[in-house]
Amino acid sequence: MSLGICIIAHEPLASALKICAQHIFSATSDASADDIVCFDVPSNIEAEQGYERARTLIGPLLDRDGVLVFTDLLGATPSNIAHRFLDNDKVRVLSGVNLPAVVTALSAPPDAPLSRVMLLAEGGARSAISTAIGHSALNG
Repeated sequence: MSLGICIIAHEPLASALKICAQHIFSATSDASADDIVCFDVPSNIEAEQGYERARTLIGPLLDRDGVLVFTDLLGATPSNIAHRFLDNDKVRVLSGVNLPAVVTALSAPPDAPLSRVMLLAEGGARSAISTAIGHSALNG
């Protein structure tokens, strides 16, 4: 099974997440992060222009078994662009992307279906969020 991964996020987050994933996976000689398609959405882009750009990027991925699109902020322009692809049943969108979500998706079993990879990525994102308070803050 071959899934496509696309990150659509406010610039420069999409490319930064890909570069981080490439760094992590380079230690294992796994080049799967190289296949991530990124769209760094500029602040001044018109919604329709952004959608057309994303369509050009995602189009070739639709030949795969599915496409997982990560986006950063639900309701913002990148998310709105990504959600327009949900009319295709081969596309899933996960909003609130972080690096653990991307790494988890890339680490999913190669035969995992798209819906499973999406759930794994969401779990990876959620389980990596943590808060910590230093001892000095407890006394203040």
